[in-house]
Amino acid sequence: MKSRISPDDPFPEDLGRLKDNDVEVLNSKVHREVDHEFATEGEVDPETAARKDEVAGELDDREAGPGLSLVPQQEEDDENEGGAVRADGGR
Repeated sequence: MKSRISPDDPFPEDLGRLKDNDVEVLNSKVHREVDHEFATEGEVDPETAARKDEVAGELDDREAGPGLSLVPQQEEDDENEGGAVRADGGR
C-alpha cells in the first residue's frame, strides 16, 4: 500500500460516500504527498493542493455534524393550519 497519493493517482469523486476512517487515511496520504512535493520540488502541485482542501472540507463538515433542529423548518408560504401559534408568535 502506498503512503502517498500523487496528483496522477485516482481520487474519489464523492468523499461523502467514504467511511470516516477512509477519509482520514486519504487525508494522511494527501498530506504526505504535500510534504514530498514541497521537499523535492519546492512547491505543491495545484492538483494536490486542491485535493488537500477538498479532504479538509469534508473532515470539517463531518466534525460539524448534521444541522439539528428541534423545530421543523417551515416555508413562509406554508399556511399555518389549525391557528396554532408559531414559535415567533405569529399565526
